[in-house]
Amino acid sequence: MRKKILSLIFFTIILSGCGDQNVNVQNSGGFWHEIDGVGTIKKAIIGSEKDLGIAMEFFDAYTNLNSQRMVDLSADVVKFHPGEMAGIIDVDATNTAFIDQIQSTFKSIDRTVRNVTPLAVEGSENYTIVGINYTQVITHKDGSTSSGHYFERIHVENEKVVRIVQWMRPME
Repeated sequence: MRKKILSLIFFTIILSGCGDQNVNVQNSGGFWHEIDGVGTIKKAIIGSEKDLGIAMEFFDAYTNLNSQRMVDLSADVVKFHPGEMAGIIDVDATNTAFIDQIQSTFKSIDRTVRNVTPLAVEGSENYTIVGINYTQVITHKDGSTSSGHYFERIHVENEKVVRIVQWMRPME
């Protein structure tokens, strides 16, 4: 009988420790390079799942050589910072001409994504920057291949891709 009472008391103590507990989770951090008009430094937060989906659909459209889908997901002008060269290109994204020119020698693209992170600026609305770390092997129509390690940031604003910034490192 005494064992039953001690077991009951012990069980009650364990269950009382399993109640609701408040856990403080940090949901922002670091700082953003842009400062608002008041001089307050903004923090980074996790970005929108919807914008993440748009960026990944754009990324997949390039992989699948679907230039029309890329145009559908883009603003009229996309700022492109290519990983292989310096500078910024203003791409007319109202048609497929630029993308088709870039991909004109491609037979296929094989990409392996390492990680994807959607970030936004604290207090911003409808703007997410999706960072994608991946390797890429392009097979050209002549049978040759080219490859690289990439980090790409796809900027999505108001549900359209507006900027692509790439950093590239050769695989060999």
